[in-house]
Amino acid sequence: MRRWARDGYVLVALFSLWNGDGMRDLLSWWGFGAVSLLLLVGAVVIIRRERERAKALVLSWRAVPIVVFMALCLASTAWSFYPAITPVGCFIQLATATVAVALCLARPPVRLAALFAIMLQADMVVSLLFEVGVALSPAGEILPLWTDYSANVPGAYYWSNGLIFKGGRIQGFTANANLLCFQALLAAVVTAALAQARVITRRLLVPALLLDLLVIGLTRSATVIIAAGVVAVGALGLAGLRRFGRRGRIAVLGGSLVFVALVTLGSSRIAEPFLQLLGKGDDFTGRLEIWRLVGELVKSRPVLGYGWISYWAPWVDPFRGLVIRDGVQYLQAHNAYLDIQMQLGVPGLLALVAVVGSVVYRALRLALTDRPLAVLPLLLLGALLTQAMAESRLLIEGNWALLVALSVALPLPGSTSAAPPPDGSGRVDGALPSPEDGARTAVESS
Repeated sequence: MRRWARDGYVLVALFSLWNGDGMRDLLSWWGFGAVSLLLLVGAVVIIRRERERAKALVLSWRAVPIVVFMALCLASTAWSFYPAITPVGCFIQLATATVAVALCLARPPVRLAALFAIMLQADMVVSLLFEVGVALSPAGEILPLWTDYSANVPGAYYWSNGLIFKGGRIQGFTANANLLCFQALLAAVVTAALAQARVITRRLLVPALLLDLLVIGLTRSATVIIAAGVVAVGALGLAGLRRFGRRGRIAVLGGSLVFVALVTLGSSRIAEPFLQLLGKGDDFTGRLEIWRLVGELVKSRPVLGYGWISYWAPWVDPFRGLVIRDGVQYLQAHNAYLDIQMQLGVPGLLALVAVVGSVVYRALRLALTDRPLAVLPLLLLGALLTQAMAESRLLIEGNWALLVALSVALPLPGSTSAAPPPDGSGRVDGALPSPEDGARTAVESS
């Protein structure tokens, strides 16, 4: 497959993974399903052509935790409360993971990061233009296409409410303010990392970051702003770890843990003004009630859970009518870790801890090296895992694909053998290239 074709596949796959709601609003569920199947076919083609490297990724020790987790999802069919739905949820989970593996095989790491940044920054531009177009349209708002709605449709069902000139939060093409804000954070992180590694010029960095900050200001997600703080502290901590000796590293780690503890244990009096500034109530926009209801489900089946379903199916008990706010039925626990415990019980929670622990450990070890973009995986994980405390997106679409990609691609400490990357350079699988190779790869012609 030619380089330009692989680049095109990567861009389309990334856009679809990170804009699922917008794609469904544009194409309907059937159209989105057709696109997803085509992407899955493309992933299978890439994996077949790179079968040796695919085996090196999926059959390595580093992939064991994520493979065990997905195996547990499949096994939960045996005790599932909704045995007809669990296989469907598992298929979607495995299909998304397959696309994630194909992305790792399609292009070298630095080129893949550059394409990710291109997609995210383009998404910011498209979302702003989309919001301006909706706001200037006669209706001033837009519902999902190909769907018939009755009167008095809840505002949350709109693709865009056209509030960009009214001071309200925008949803963009992504169709969700929180998800668009998170994409803006990822765009800033990836773009800054590429500039630090000299893959892109500093002249591109400033306008790109200003664009990302504008979108963050227009979307104002409290969760994402907290995640941005975690990423910033993580970046400063990494700078200290890379600069100091052993004692200094211990001090930096200790200070970071104290900071996280203070943030976690902060009183409601400290949190309340911040939440009000961002338009949130002291119940975290209904999350406390959602967590209470999901907690009751956890208590009813504490050991093995209800069985895997990923995002909740609204027609299936016990999710039917479980959480309804302002006429909108919510289909997630708004906490990935609580969602996992409810669906897969104690084994699922332990499996997720193993996945996260393995990836974070390898990302930290990589971040202490001098390879270009070495710090990027750990910063992405900081954002991903922080968002998972208030959203269940870690379990689906782009977030899940990113977790899978990091799980299979991040090298084990001291690893020196694996299959060559697609450019045929013979470089160690999962390792990031040297600065010279990074710049060359990023600017290679298609």
